Amino acid sequence: MKWTLSFMLMLICIQLSAQKYGTAVGLRIGEDRYGVSVKQRISPRFSAEAISDLEPDAFHFAVLPKYHLPITGEGFNLFFGAGMHVGALKEYGSTYGYDLIGGIEWKIPALPLVISADIKPAYHINHEDWFEFPASVSVHYAITRESKAKRKKDRIKRKKRKERRERREERREKRQEWWDEFRNN
Repeated sequence: MKWTLSFMLMLICIQLSAQKYGTAVGLRIGEDRYGVSVKQRISPRFSAEAISDLEPDAFHFAVLPKYHLPITGEGFNLFFGAGMHVGALKEYGSTYGYDLIGGIEWKIPALPLVISADIKPAYHINHEDWFEFPASVSVHYAITRESKAKRKKDRIKRKKRKERRERREERREKRQEWWDEFRNN
């Protein structure tokens, strides 16, 4: 119950701080496991994913911040990340450990669907298998997306920031010229 409350609080905080990408909820299917995951885009290149995996004799819940690298086209991304998990194993009780994740995802342009395939190596503490290397396929439904008005507003903000940086740089150069001229006289 304590982990569920922490998870919900984390999702609310992520939702409040993220504005670039919508939330996506989906199903994960692996060889001997299945589960659900919730992804939230935090910035254009970063997202966070909460994953719950069910196995015949175990349950794991992981939180993984991920970094995305765009490849061929806007819809394809490579991603990688690292995080932690907690869970329970039938004969061993509660477990915890560390996770890595790496994979590829494709946002289908005409539909609000994201399909991904990943490998999520996990190092377990207090578990019969101290290391796992599971692969999974996920299908996510994008619940929220960025609007055109929001993208336009963000472009204007970026342009204004760039102009301010350029003006500051010009002022620095003028001060430096003045100082060099003052020292030489």
